Amino acid sequence: MGKWMDGYLKRLDRVRRENLDGGGEHRLRIQQGLGKLTARERITRLVDPGSFEEIGSLVTDSRPPLDSIPRPCPSDGVVMGLGKIHTRTAALCAMDFSVMSGSLGSQAAWKLADLVELAGQKRMPLISMFDSAGLRVGIKEGDCGLSGLGRLIRNYSRYSGVIPRISLVLGPCTGLMAAIAVLSDFLIMREDAAFMWYGGPRESDDAGTAEFHMEKSGQCDLIARDDEAALESAKALLGFLPHSCWAPPPFQETGDDPERREDALLEVMPDDPKFTYDIHQVIELIVDQGTFFELKADYASHLVTGFCRFGGHAVGLVANNPDELSGILEPDASDKYDRFMRFLDAFHIPLVTLVDTTAFPPGDRWERMGVIRHGAKLLHSYAHLTCPKITMVLRRSYGGANIVLGCSKMFPDLVYTWPTAEFAPTGPETVVHAVFHKELAKAKAQGDYDQVFNRFLGILKEQFSVMNLAKIWTSYYTAHEVIHPRDTRPRIIKALEAVRHKHEPLPEKRRSIAPA
Repeated sequence: MGKWMDGYLKRLDRVRRENLDGGGEHRLRIQQGLGKLTARERITRLVDPGSFEEIGSLVTDSRPPLDSIPRPCPSDGVVMGLGKIHTRTAALCAMDFSVMSGSLGSQAAWKLADLVELAGQKRMPLISMFDSAGLRVGIKEGDCGLSGLGRLIRNYSRYSGVIPRISLVLGPCTGLMAAIAVLSDFLIMREDAAFMWYGGPRESDDAGTAEFHMEKSGQCDLIARDDEAALESAKALLGFLPHSCWAPPPFQETGDDPERREDALLEVMPDDPKFTYDIHQVIELIVDQGTFFELKADYASHLVTGFCRFGGHAVGLVANNPDELSGILEPDASDKYDRFMRFLDAFHIPLVTLVDTTAFPPGDRWERMGVIRHGAKLLHSYAHLTCPKITMVLRRSYGGANIVLGCSKMFPDLVYTWPTAEFAPTGPETVVHAVFHKELAKAKAQGDYDQVFNRFLGILKEQFSVMNLAKIWTSYYTAHEVIHPRDTRPRIIKALEAVRHKHEPLPEKRRSIAPA
């Protein structure tokens, strides 16, 4: 090897050593003292051993600092490249908090913008790890810093629905960096260290925390106890997602019998419909190995969303939870459902819906919260779904929920029900009060109100029962088949197999316009 090459290699080795040092030994010790991994450690633990190939490692911020104090700036504070996660190639980036508190510099913005474009063009998932104080002080209005940031946001938005995008907030994430994290398809936040905030004063101590964004803003999908748990959650989530919208969801052999029938399903639902049950009991009995990867578990918990497998195939599952607010579709639950089903449709992941709800809640409180507008978004989104759609009605399917949960002529592919299912324009109790108010007033005066009410209620419930409605195939409320509850799992698996290769074209147009 010539001496001229030796000099170049020494320079390259020096740069790589400096990169490993990040913002310096002192800053790395601070990071570790907070119980956080470094940017490079996070990537190393996320990918298959030895699979990470870094790009943009020589980039740095070459502009003089405003205070004239030089600071280490290896890779301009962003470690990024390509790696394999369970043998599948993904694009990865991690903000390095040891480098000027992970602030986003001019060159880092351009690096990230190009990484997003590379991932989109090559059709590979993108995983971003945020630990950043926001935009770097000194980026002037109109210079290449904000220009690069604009390019990053544009690319990140344009490849929505093309590749899966997972963000992990493992420390601070403020200003426009927070907007980029929320633009992702799924957001994982570290329980004790994550802080995401656009700006301005905070009115409570929990504002911006992982718990805040899970329970109140609904922007967080998963909360992890530490960096390692967050990385494991990202890997597990990616296992349900395809490389891109043009690829099928990954198949995984689970060893669970597709024909498995569950006698325990007969014991879940209470005899008296006034009592509730936890829908998770049903889910765990019917999915492969009882494994359900729930999302936004503590946000609008009366609607359950998440991923699971049926016969080894990845599926998105939505279910009302009667144990929480009777499984109603109030505004937060509607938004939760809407975003999830649109993701499933973008990547052609089947939607399985388990229905037991008293529908949209009536009354002044909910109207002020925009229950109509939020419900209309669901109607709009479901009408545009072209992914496989299987509906299983367990008990109640009342009012507008009958439409948005895929029970009526919104054309789900197949609708099954248990024999306990009831279809009605509204709850039968409400109908009794509205139609028989005179008879009830008389009964109250005579002292036999409960007896009269229950008699009318029994008549209506019989009329609303699927065992009665299914006799007429042309009925608005109907099902393709009423099944034995024990057959829920094998019926869903066979239905999914039947419609896996369906083609459901939409009217030609530039784009649809959802309600505000």
